[in-house]
Amino acid sequence: MLPATLVIPAIRPLFAAFHGGNEGSMHAFSALNMLGAALAAPIVGRLLDRGRDPRRILTVLAMADGVLLLAISCRISTQAVLALRCVEGGAHVGAATVLLAEMAGLGRDAGRGRVMGVAGAAIIFAIALGNTLGSLLIALDSRAPLWAGGVLALGIAGCAGRSAAATGVERAAKALQLRELFQRRELLVPIGAAFVGRFTVGCIVVTFALFAHKVHGLGDSHIGLLFSALTLSFAVFMYPASRLAERVPPAALLLGGGLTYSAVLHGLGHVPSAWLVLLMFAAGIASAFLFATTLNYAAQAREDQRGTAMAWVNAAGALGMLLGPAAAGITCAVLGSTADPGAGYRAVFHLAGGSVVLWLLLGSRWLLRMAAAERLALRDRGFAPAE
Repeated sequence: MLPATLVIPAIRPLFAAFHGGNEGSMHAFSALNMLGAALAAPIVGRLLDRGRDPRRILTVLAMADGVLLLAISCRISTQAVLALRCVEGGAHVGAATVLLAEMAGLGRDAGRGRVMGVAGAAIIFAIALGNTLGSLLIALDSRAPLWAGGVLALGIAGCAGRSAAATGVERAAKALQLRELFQRRELLVPIGAAFVGRFTVGCIVVTFALFAHKVHGLGDSHIGLLFSALTLSFAVFMYPASRLAERVPPAALLLGGGLTYSAVLHGLGHVPSAWLVLLMFAAGIASAFLFATTLNYAAQAREDQRGTAMAWVNAAGALGMLLGPAAAGITCAVLGSTADPGAGYRAVFHLAGGSVVLWLLLGSRWLLRMAAAERLALRDRGFAPAE
């Protein structure tokens, strides 16, 4: 994840220095990688489930990611940069899909949840660390995060290429098709959680910073600490959430995490500034339960469909991250008020929280039924979850 997260702090200075400081291009740069990711992830998943060598796929994708990041840092036109960014997003998330599918294959039965908890925690820690390292690197040069990310991705490609060849055998195409996905609630509801989770992040990542600054008068460093409270609690609780799923019905964790996360989002615009850190901690913990459980369900897919299950999780998340900022911008523009500076921002928080409620309503029947079935299964394994 580091090659992608290193770049985020460099977007504004890079475009200011080499692309005329056009804000529209900056927003496009932030969004187009998600478009590429949403398109590429299912293709990569299908290749994996057909038995193609995951190390070879990873080598090609990581190499492409590194070369594209280095190319973006060159003095080329803005249009070329945006086009390369779209392809780079597909290469990056495609590589992440390979690694998540391989991690899922390492776990067996009860141990799989723990493995996915470690994988999810690594992802979130990389997000937090990447932003910090990227901010330090731009002091050297606005292109330095791109150089570092490109070299790191090429290093990953080299490691994958030198590793032992996979033992996978070519098999008939049984990959999880989109039509089949809509018929399988055991995957559709968790993948919906992946979409909603990233959609809400896309909604609030800019909106919350603007709200905290304009309504509560908080400085950039204070706002950064609030976001750190979210990301660090998210990362720290990923592994405990995965372990808890071995003793508590995962569907119940998904339901409880969704309810908590929705309540926090709705409350962001209506609490004193001193309470914001508590809400951000709560949002991070609830997000950990949602993400850990989603990864666990995808990891439990059949072996010949595990790659596409992980791919659909990544594609849904990328699509949510693509639509979230657009929905937030439109909502702020339409419902903003000069009389109440916070009106538009509060509307975005309610939109984000409402999207979680909608997902819960659509999936409630499956969540309740699955929680009951999982409770019986846990009891048969020797656990006795509280009624």
